Amino acid sequence: MTLPAAAIPLRPWQLGLMFFVALSPSLGTAVAALGRLVLMLWALFVLLKPNKTHGNSETWSLHRPITVSILLACFYMALSTWWSSADTERTWFSWTDHARLLTIPLVFYLLRDPAQGRQVLRVFIGTQIFVGFSSWLLIAGYTPPWISGIDSQTTFASYGSYLEESIVQATSAGLLWFQRDWIFGPRGRWLAIAIAISCATLSAVYLPGRSGHMVLLALSALIVFQALPKRMRWLALFAPFLVSALLWFSAPNFKQRLMSVYTEVVSFSQQANAASSSGLRLQYWKSSLQSYAESPVLGHGAGSWNSEFLNQLAKHPNPTVEPNHGSRDPHQLFLLWAVEGGTIGLLCLIFALIYMVKNSSYLPQQDAWSLYALLLSLVVASMFNSTIYGIGNGDFFCVGIGILLSLAAAKRQTQSATSLLP
Repeated sequence: MTLPAAAIPLRPWQLGLMFFVALSPSLGTAVAALGRLVLMLWALFVLLKPNKTHGNSETWSLHRPITVSILLACFYMALSTWWSSADTERTWFSWTDHARLLTIPLVFYLLRDPAQGRQVLRVFIGTQIFVGFSSWLLIAGYTPPWISGIDSQTTFASYGSYLEESIVQATSAGLLWFQRDWIFGPRGRWLAIAIAISCATLSAVYLPGRSGHMVLLALSALIVFQALPKRMRWLALFAPFLVSALLWFSAPNFKQRLMSVYTEVVSFSQQANAASSSGLRLQYWKSSLQSYAESPVLGHGAGSWNSEFLNQLAKHPNPTVEPNHGSRDPHQLFLLWAVEGGTIGLLCLIFALIYMVKNSSYLPQQDAWSLYALLLSLVVASMFNSTIYGIGNGDFFCVGIGILLSLAAAKRQTQSATSLLP
């Protein structure tokens, strides 16, 4: 008997490829790049193959608005290469980073069986547990042979940088919390909660990434929001302040990093001193806003951020900032899209995110709230970093969102969480 297109499972070797795609983002930049290449080549082969079952799948039909908005965003950024102020190599290299968004529809295009989608989700979350476990080994003084993190003995990041892992571990804490009744089976609820707390502790206490702290605070509000009755959900606004107070007195690393942000911001506001992490970010953001104001509709084209930053620095010199010809982004995703894609490109990105939130209505509760956690983490992290633009973190969020969206089915709409959008 032939199954409906929406329920046709992947063959074992195909499922193995999807497992690799799911685990690749968090095991170093080389593995992340290989995972995305595998996904792209696989999808290209399927698209060229005379087989229409993928296009007819229920999930693919439900998520058409998401797919269209992402395709429009990528097409527009490709079109912007015509008027980009950057050289050709930088322009197209930059476009491929923007086009990482294509990972999202490709995952739910290829992954059509909800049961297999849950297996892939388990691999995706399980990889973060393994990465976190590796960091705990580093904290305990043991360096496993598989560690490839940058300065791992000091930062406790087992793969990549502490900035990336602090964000991912905070996000993983949220995913484990909302998937606690399923990830380890019906008897594994408390194990999931314990590991979620472990991931949160890593992000808040040991991994020094301040963006991870912000993600953790935002997720605390989401967790409280989901737990409270609807009439009391406004109380969730106080959750980040309560968690901040708790960490302030119990986690010296959190207090130190928060105080350094305050000092750096005050120094920039009073003396335009950009000789610090926060100061340099503020200088990047200021220059980005100036560039955006010069071409607010179309933008300056893909890959143009660095040249526009140097232009603004020449017009508005800052002695504490050295012209950096290698810097590729302003450490703020939405400003990056505003400068390079203008209002048109920025709206394409925002509409894609909005459609993802709206389509959570097709997901079961645990998956809808997990999607909210991923999207909230992405938005918060992107306020301080060009998250999707970078390899590793960008692949983590795009693959994770694609996996969760693959679990959608119209017949389950009545079981879903209440959408956060009307």
